[in-house]
Amino acid sequence: MISNSPKIKIIAHRGGVVDPHRSENSFAALEEAIRRGYTHVEIDARITGDGHVVCFHNDELLEEAGIQGKISKMPLREVVKITLTRSGEKIPTFEEYCAHCAGRIAVMIDLKGCNTKHIPTYTHEIEGALRTHNLLDDALILINKIPVNNQETISQHFFGLSKVSWRHSLPTTQNAAQQNPTLSKHYYVFNHFQDFTQENLVSYQSLGFEVIVSINTHHYKNGSPQPQGEHNVRQVLEWGANGLQIDSCYDIVL
Repeated sequence: MISNSPKIKIIAHRGGVVDPHRSENSFAALEEAIRRGYTHVEIDARITGDGHVVCFHNDELLEEAGIQGKISKMPLREVVKITLTRSGEKIPTFEEYCAHCAGRIAVMIDLKGCNTKHIPTYTHEIEGALRTHNLLDDALILINKIPVNNQETISQHFFGLSKVSWRHSLPTTQNAAQQNPTLSKHYYVFNHFQDFTQENLVSYQSLGFEVIVSINTHHYKNGSPQPQGEHNVRQVLEWGANGLQIDSCYDIVL
């Protein structure tokens, strides 16, 4: 179980505690994250071919479902029939996943984006589910460092509703904060561990921003990711970060 004192945000990457028996963005992974005491779960909001939102990380189905095909090319009625290989569950809709989170755990929404014609339905379904299940106010909205698939446009729909990720350099942030002193009320700083030093993390915080650091196994290209990630988690805690988004293999040091 996670010992989280003083309290910071601990966010389960890819939909919860993922292991050989729990698929990404599965209810099994979510339930284990709640049991271990995570404060948030990251939900991957993926668009179907007919403009609906499901919880799935990659567009390709092979890794998690063992079949050829893309979520973005299939209608919702077909996607929700697909079985996740590890957990044996069906791919959940975004609304179903939010219903399981309601009153139990907060959420980080990884906006995978969509084409322009689907922006209205994509944003409507995400906002609607978050509102229905009282998750909107405390939600964290996340986009790529280099936005793709209309992510920037989509994220601005949530401005003032939830905090949105800010993924800019410290000098850019300092200039932006000087122009808009209320910036940190609407954004949180998010990046990979490798993008931070203790000095610039504290500098972001001095501007009023919450800083959330991502530590995931795929960030480590050389050597074993386990000891490197564990070491970096300890460093981030010592630096005083406001939150961590981690793969569950690293929660043993929390």
